[in-house]
Amino acid sequence: MPERRPIEDLRFVVVGAYVVDCFVNTPRLPAWGHEYEARSIRTSPGGKALNQAVALARLGAQVTAVGAVGEDGLGRDVSAALARERVDVSWVESREDVATTICLCFVSDEGDSSIVWHIDDDVAVTSDAVQAASPAFERADAVLMTFEMPELAIRETIGAARRHGARVFVQPAPVLADPVAAASLPWDQVDVLVPNEIEARALLAARGASDLPTDSLAGALAAELGVPSVVVTLGALGCTTHAEGSSRRYPAHQTVAVDTTGASDAFTATLAAYLTACASEAEAVDAAQAAAARAIQRAGGYESMPLPG
Repeated sequence: MPERRPIEDLRFVVVGAYVVDCFVNTPRLPAWGHEYEARSIRTSPGGKALNQAVALARLGAQVTAVGAVGEDGLGRDVSAALARERVDVSWVESREDVATTICLCFVSDEGDSSIVWHIDDDVAVTSDAVQAASPAFERADAVLMTFEMPELAIRETIGAARRHGARVFVQPAPVLADPVAAASLPWDQVDVLVPNEIEARALLAARGASDLPTDSLAGALAAELGVPSVVVTLGALGCTTHAEGSSRRYPAHQTVAVDTTGASDAFTATLAAYLTACASEAEAVDAAQAAAARAIQRAGGYESMPLPG
């Protein structure tokens, strides 16, 4: 096994959407045709990529963000939040005459969340933006990416990471609208895939795979896509993994949920940090589960990304 490395020595690039989250706390998740008085409504810098970048930085890693915001007040807030967390924003484009994306995050009294989002083309991550960030990829030990961007940018990100010898971690969220595009991505160039159950089943459906038991999802994805390591998150039920020909189930850390927003981001970032530092799978998953458990004990997205320890 390779020698263990301090997380502080690692360099990460995080590619995806850098947005503003609008949190709406309600007694229960809204249903069409119903009216609710919100407990509170507030905005905060967010998005899966931002949450993961912040989580990695709080773990001590050196982090570079690659994405785009509008040249407006919200965009400046996003960049400032990242800079406060010691994330390099040199490759976060600020685009003129463009509005920074706002995502709606509904959170019920039970801590359950539901997200409504849309990213306009004029603020989406482009292949050109990824190519322009080549110096960041050259120095990276690992690249984290989500599906919060167009298919071409996803392909370019995987290719750029691979060309420069960085490990490739993919959180395939949100599910791509085009299942054919999802099935045809260069999965053989991905090192670690971290979907939730819905995302895992969508990827398998795109390959024509039938319904499978939950414990078989990680192994089926590894076989179908050719990804050497797959971790399927299952919320309160923990996660299943498949690597080196064997599957394993890990229980979640038990806690009381205040807000589940960002839990998967805390999990994915921590898992990536520990695996890149050459920790064992068991240690990496345990640290990731602990990070997710701490994240759901606090309200919000990036604010709930946990500190180590």
